[in-house]
Amino acid sequence: MVVVEGRSPRYLQSTQVVVETLTGTGYGSDSPWESTVGNLFVIAMDLSTFLILFIVVPYVFQPVLEEALSPTVPREAEVTDHVVVCGYTSRGERLVEEFETRGVDYVVVVANRDEVLELQEAGISVIQGDPTSAAALERARVGEAASVVVDTDDEHAASAVLAVREHDEWIRVVVLCTDLSLERPIRYAGADAVMTPRHLLAQRIAERVQTEINPRVSDVTSLGEDLALVEVTIAEDSPFHGQTIGETGLIENGSVTVVGLWTDGEFVASPAPDTPIDDQLTILVAGPESELKDLERRTRTEDGRDGSVIVAGYGEVGGTVSERLRGSAVDCTVVDLEDDEGVDVVGNATDEDVLRRAGIEEASSFVVAIGDDAEAILSVLVARELAPELDIVVRMNDSANEAKARRAGADYVLNLPDISGRLLALDVLREEIISYDRQLKIVRFESNHLVGRELRDTQLPELNCTLIAVERSDGIVTDVSPSFTFERGDSLLLAGDDEAIDELESTLA
Repeated sequence: MVVVEGRSPRYLQSTQVVVETLTGTGYGSDSPWESTVGNLFVIAMDLSTFLILFIVVPYVFQPVLEEALSPTVPREAEVTDHVVVCGYTSRGERLVEEFETRGVDYVVVVANRDEVLELQEAGISVIQGDPTSAAALERARVGEAASVVVDTDDEHAASAVLAVREHDEWIRVVVLCTDLSLERPIRYAGADAVMTPRHLLAQRIAERVQTEINPRVSDVTSLGEDLALVEVTIAEDSPFHGQTIGETGLIENGSVTVVGLWTDGEFVASPAPDTPIDDQLTILVAGPESELKDLERRTRTEDGRDGSVIVAGYGEVGGTVSERLRGSAVDCTVVDLEDDEGVDVVGNATDEDVLRRAGIEEASSFVVAIGDDAEAILSVLVARELAPELDIVVRMNDSANEAKARRAGADYVLNLPDISGRLLALDVLREEIISYDRQLKIVRFESNHLVGRELRDTQLPELNCTLIAVERSDGIVTDVSPSFTFERGDSLLLAGDDEAIDELESTLA
């Protein structure tokens, strides 16, 4: 100001200009304050404005306003005789659907606030809290619960079990785990059951592949006294190829029931007699075990392939599948992106050249155990193009992708969430699931509420599931006609996909 305006301000006025500059609030000195009080007032205004705008509002008032305007986060359960679910992953999502279908009370304990709000908005019974904290489990009323499911990360599972045991030594605790090496430590912590769905799924895939390459191995699953189930994939040179269901003679066989079939990625229960049997169609048939084994032999064909198996992916599932197949003296080639002791071909299983190097064109079966569903579907598409007659078995992480995998060309699809949900339903809900490790759920229902009614007068024929048989004290009835009348004590054996069985359970409830 001395140089430009020819005047020198007082020291206090110069200080005011510095403060105005730092706070960005303007220059009140353009209309000079002559008194000391005036200059002090302007300085105080500048500082307080800066304080309010940049400190008080964002760090004090904004959180208070957000807290006041945001939805209330539930922190305490108000139910009893319920199931406490510690953590929430895709593995337990299927179980929650089972709870809601059956009207079972449950509470999910999740630590992250945003996740709690998201689950609450989706209609899931949830509270905020650390699943490994005894205090959070107390708010979930674990002491008044019927059972506990631990669905946390493997490394936190033991802590969650110990927290439960602080409240109750006797409540049943079931843990979902991916690492087999942690099973024993988690049991030491107090878990009653430790389930490893990935490894059970891998074992089921290995069993399925073995039946395709070894005629002496049968894939027939017993459902009870003189009743079994088999899944038959029809190849192009199968005797049934090109016929209709009616022309095969299966429907006329009174002891055999065509449960359903997979077509275009969808399950069709009790298919019509004029349904054509196309290439790579999978038919599910129930009946006496001896007849089903004979049916297996008649539909199995020799296509000139060498009986080898290619496994894409060497993770937990792929590693378990290849280990089991090699233990059964099956020629197994493993493809993975990373070089490992058990990997034979290093490369991407979606690359045609990589699959050719692995011998895809001569192999009998192709197991896709890639962790990413999108890449797994791409691998199926490429393999089906290279080897149209190849038997392709796929593992999926998301049940929503199962139909896509079938449309891409997969013959057999098992998804991890459904396997996990069925395992938990079997243990936690004491649901009588006959088979949890197949593409369909097979369950047993008591039918006392149907006593005196004929089958055609119930809602069963309208649902996309099949009544395989009715168990009575004097034997099993497999030829269940529309005029069949239910009696007290009857048990129904039904098969269908998870959606159909859930709908059935809701209808019966």
